[in-house]
Amino acid sequence: MPAIGLLMLLAQLGCAIHAGRTGRPFFWIYLVLFVPMLGMVAYFALEILPELAGSRTARKAASGVSRIIDPEKGYRAALREVQIASTTATKSNLAEQCLLTGRDDEAAALYEELLTGLHATDAGLMLGLARAHFARGDYAQTAAVLERLRAANPDYRSAEGHLLYARSLELQHKTDAALYEYAALAEYYPGQEAKSRYALLLKETGDLAAAKQLFAEVCQAIEFMPKHARRAQREWYDFAKRNMPA
Repeated sequence: MPAIGLLMLLAQLGCAIHAGRTGRPFFWIYLVLFVPMLGMVAYFALEILPELAGSRTARKAASGVSRIIDPEKGYRAALREVQIASTTATKSNLAEQCLLTGRDDEAAALYEELLTGLHATDAGLMLGLARAHFARGDYAQTAAVLERLRAANPDYRSAEGHLLYARSLELQHKTDAALYEYAALAEYYPGQEAKSRYALLLKETGDLAAAKQLFAEVCQAIEFMPKHARRAQREWYDFAKRNMPA
């Protein structure tokens, strides 16, 4: 028994020292020291294992759990990278982390700063700026940036950008233009979000028959999906059921 206790103590100290030396948040040290078994298991699963895991899926899953426990972790790491080396890559990563943590104005400012010189018409950065404007509630600027993106990069294709454009038009009450974009999106957008939003806008404009048909297609498509895909699309299945005209 004393030997087990000693091993536990050494493991706690080892985790606490590792957390301190590698710049982990201080709460890990307290968790490891004051909630020994649970703290060490959580620290290993969320901090150590992702570094050792070669699997992209394992890293992604651990990253998702880590964001729930410490949502600021990615932002702090990205900010530290910019402080070490201020490059287009590190700043664009920081801008993405700003969006993930609700720092929409900061994200927009970063993207504006990056969209100069050789990168003035970079499609990925322009899409990031559009996302930042959308998050800020500036739908006119969102649409304007996406229109500039399309003009500067005519061969660039992004389902996410297209959906953002349709939504920005809808939220500006440009209904006919939004319907046109949603109709095009519904033909190729992965998943059921675009078709669901299209159906809802049709319902709001009084085209109940077309809306009902689209909502029914959404439900049927999701019902025929494999189980894991159905879980991923559950939000839109419930959305369709809730909004389908009688």
